[in-house]
Amino acid sequence: MSGGGAAREDSVGGAVHHEPGRSTGPEEVQSEPVLEQNNASIDEKLDGIAAQTRVDLGDESQERYEEVLRQRLTDADIQLTDGEVSDLARRASPGAGGGGV
Repeated sequence: MSGGGAAREDSVGGAVHHEPGRSTGPEEVQSEPVLEQNNASIDEKLDGIAAQTRVDLGDESQERYEEVLRQRLTDADIQLTDGEVSDLARRASPGAGGGGV
């Protein structure tokens, strides 16, 4: 563009914004989802799943907690034994005396 108009790199409202000293080449391309860059530990994931399940289920039965936890663990690609799922359900369920993780 000639005539003193704004350059394409100066456009903040568009898709391109040039930051001085920073390359805009292919090495700047995001290669994985942002969430996958934040790798929570298995314990942190279990704590989060248990806490969310407690909020969602409240005072429902131990069996319901186990059922929902099994589905959520499968969705999160976390494998636990039946005993571990029962322990997690017990910790998560306020009705079973667990009251929290």
